Amino acid sequence: MMNGSNTAASPSHDVIIVGGGLVGASLSCALAPLGLNIALIEAVTFKAASQPSYDDRTLALSASSCRILEAMGVWPMLKDEATAIREIHVRELDRPGIVVMTPDELGLDRFGHVVEARAFGAAMSAILPRLDEVDFLCPASVGAIRSAGDQVMVDYSDEGGNGQISARLLV
Repeated sequence: MMNGSNTAASPSHDVIIVGGGLVGASLSCALAPLGLNIALIEAVTFKAASQPSYDDRTLALSASSCRILEAMGVWPMLKDEATAIREIHVRELDRPGIVVMTPDELGLDRFGHVVEARAFGAAMSAILPRLDEVDFLCPASVGAIRSAGDQVMVDYSDEGGNGQISARLLV
């Protein structure tokens, strides 16, 4: 089990996020500064060859997404791996004509950046363990999910055995 500075996942959280891929890891980083107690459950370690989220695909990130990642402290770890999007060509297959868009039309120096998903995963694997607010259970798999009143209970298993955590919100 890989956690933030906590030594073990606490039984009660504000938010449980199932899946530490692009969305789940980003959401964990975004929520951490809000003072919420978060549990992130991911089945496959980030550096595993079988990790489906952090592979060789490329991600096109808008300029506003890059600003959000900057505020979350993720962008400094990605910017050297990123390639700026300075022009977009739009055309329809087998049709004449093309539209070329440039960022200066929007008052920008670039539309955003392209970055490899593997680089994004490397940034997440460096940041998540440092977040005291996030209990990162990885590798771990989710068993049963039950709700009772305003709580949801999640049974999970990891290298240490079986456990259960609860939260007010499950994502």
